[in-house]
Amino acid sequence: MNKRFSSAKFKYGSVALTFTIVFVVFVILFNAILSVVANKKGGFYVDLTGEQIYSLSDSTLDAIGGLQKNVEIIFCMTEDKLDDSTNMSYIKRLAEKYVSASDKISVSYVDCVKNPAFFNQFKKSSTDTISMTSVIINCAENKRYVVYKAENFFKFASETGSIFAYDGENKFTSAIMQTALNTMQKAAFIKGHGELHSDAFSALLVEQGYEVSDINLKEISAEELSQYNLLIICNPAYDFTGISDMQENRVNEISMLNDYLNKSFGNLMVFIDYETPALKEFSAFLSDDWGVSYGEGALIIENTAAAVSTNFTTFIGTPDSTGEYATKVHASVTKSGAQATLFGYATPLNIEFSEKANKKVDAVYRTSNKAQLYKDGEFVSASSLPVMTLSTYTKIYDSNKKQANVLVCGSLDFLNYISNNAYANSDILKSAFALMGNVNVVTGIDYKVIEDTTITVSQKAFRANVIRLSIIIPLIIAAIGIFVYIKRKKA
Repeated sequence: MNKRFSSAKFKYGSVALTFTIVFVVFVILFNAILSVVANKKGGFYVDLTGEQIYSLSDSTLDAIGGLQKNVEIIFCMTEDKLDDSTNMSYIKRLAEKYVSASDKISVSYVDCVKNPAFFNQFKKSSTDTISMTSVIINCAENKRYVVYKAENFFKFASETGSIFAYDGENKFTSAIMQTALNTMQKAAFIKGHGELHSDAFSALLVEQGYEVSDINLKEISAEELSQYNLLIICNPAYDFTGISDMQENRVNEISMLNDYLNKSFGNLMVFIDYETPALKEFSAFLSDDWGVSYGEGALIIENTAAAVSTNFTTFIGTPDSTGEYATKVHASVTKSGAQATLFGYATPLNIEFSEKANKKVDAVYRTSNKAQLYKDGEFVSASSLPVMTLSTYTKIYDSNKKQANVLVCGSLDFLNYISNNAYANSDILKSAFALMGNVNVVTGIDYKVIEDTTITVSQKAFRANVIRLSIIIPLIIAAIGIFVYIKRKKA
C-alpha cells in the first residue's frame, strides 16, 4: 500500500475532511428539517417586540384550546408577496402563531388574481369584493366564514389617521370562535315603529357570532321571542302598544318586552338621540321598569376639551367606574386609555332609581363636568350627565344566577363610529355582548400599541442572545478544530 495513504497525516487529514463534510451535510439536513417543521407548525419566530405583537394571550389560548372543528386562515396572495408588505407580514406571523398553538388551525395562500373562482364561495352577493389584502377565516365543516380587510387588523389614531396599534389577536380569535363554535347567538332589530336598521351594527353582530334579523312584536309569539339572545331598538318614531291597546284585543308590545327580559332573561339595547320623540308607553317602559328616562329635544353641547367636531355636538364620553357591571362594558378600553369612545347628537339620560326589586341601574358613560344642554333656544349646565346606562335584573334559580340586561345609549350617532378603527365604539359593544352572555366573544385581549416598527429587546435578553449565537456555537466548532489539530501534531 502507498505509504502516503497509510501515514498519520493522511489519516487525521482524512478524519478532518470527513468531519467537515459530515458537519456541513448535518447543518443542511437540520436546516431542511427545521424549515419543513416550521412551515407546518407556524414558524419558529421569537417575539422580541416590546408589545409582544406576535404572541397569543392566555384568553386566546384557553379559547382555541377547546376547538373541535378545523379552521383555515386563507391569505389571498402568495407567501412571498405577503412578506414584502409590512402590514401583511404582521398578520401572517400572528396567523402562524395560531397554527403553532392549535392543530385545528391551518394557514393557506391562494392568489386571488390567478385563481379568482376559488373565492366565489366567500361572497354573499355579487357586490362583495375580495382583494389581495383580504384575509378569510373559514370553517368548512360549519360552512361559516369571516372576510376581513387588512385595515381591520389595526387601530388608527383619530388625530393623524396613522396606525398606532395592532388588533390582530382580537380579530383572529373572534372570527375563529364565531366560525368554529356551534353556539350561534340570535339578534333582532325590532321594527314597526319607524325604527332604523344600522348596517354597521349588523355587520358587527355577524362578526361576533350573531344571526341577525328584523322582527315585529305584533307578528311573533312570546315563545319565539324568548329564543333571541339580543333585541335592538334604534330610534323609534312611533309609540309601542301597551295596556290600553291590550284591552282592545291588540298585542301589548311593552308587556312582551318585559316578559322577554324578566322571565326569559333576555338582553336589550336601545339607541336614541335628541330628536327621539317623547313616546308615552316606550318612555314609561324605560323609566318605570328599567330606571332610565330621556328628554325630548335636549341636545348635549360639549366643551372644547371633549368635543371632536367644530359644532361641539360630537364628543368623547367620560367613563363612569362606580357600577360593577357598567364598568365591565368599558374596562377593556379604559385599561389602555389609548382610544376614545364617541357620542354624537346625544340627548342626556336620567337614572330614575339606582336599585329596585332586584334591578340595578348604573351609568356607563357621562358628559364632562363642563358640558351644556341646548333646549328651546337656551343653554343650561349638563355636567356629568349619563349618555349610556346599563340596567341589570338578577335572580338566583337553583343556585344559578340569571341576569337580564338593558343598555340604553343617548346617541344614535354612536353606531356610525363602530366600523371606524380610530375609535373604541365597537370595543364597547363587544364588551357588552360578552356581558350579555355571548360565549363567542373572547374578552381579556388587549390590542398592542405600536410605538415604532423596530424590534425591541431588553439589555439582558440582548446579551443572552449574543452569547448563544455569537460565542457558544463558534466555541464548539473551535474546540473540535483544536482537538483535530492536536491529534495531527502528535501523529
